[in-house]
Amino acid sequence: MSECDICQHNRAYDAGSEPWLVARLQTGYVTLTPNQYFCGASYFLAKSCVREVFDLDPAERALHLHEMAELAAALNDAFGPRKLNIESLGNGVPHLHWWLTPRYDSDPRPRGPIWEDFEFLRTQWTENGRPSPEELLERRMQLLSALRLRDVEIELTL
Repeated sequence: MSECDICQHNRAYDAGSEPWLVARLQTGYVTLTPNQYFCGASYFLAKSCVREVFDLDPAERALHLHEMAELAAALNDAFGPRKLNIESLGNGVPHLHWWLTPRYDSDPRPRGPIWEDFEFLRTQWTENGRPSPEELLERRMQLLSALRLRDVEIELTL
């Protein structure tokens, strides 16, 4: 059986060969999503290769959910969205990961789900939502600065 895509990415983050990493926490990796259609959109990728949050042992689950909530608060502090969407998906890659998507009043569909925004989907499929290297670094630093003020242990940073 081959290793899952997220485990491969996590190893690349550890090696410093992925530009999206913001920080490695005790139970997961904080990254910006390559599609920054929604400014500050991030992933929280579990270190453990499990399918669902309930597959983590109770102590790790509690810490993972705590870190995910602290990441959400840091995103809120760093980018000031109107609302923050948090989803655990994984239909394509069944490794526990969270999508944290800041939503703004300026969004084309500020009260609708991101999956109904055809322009977002187009950028998702075409990779046109990628930030410039300067924008990427600025957003990573904004999020890292906010994360450093939260109740998390940062093991590795950009």
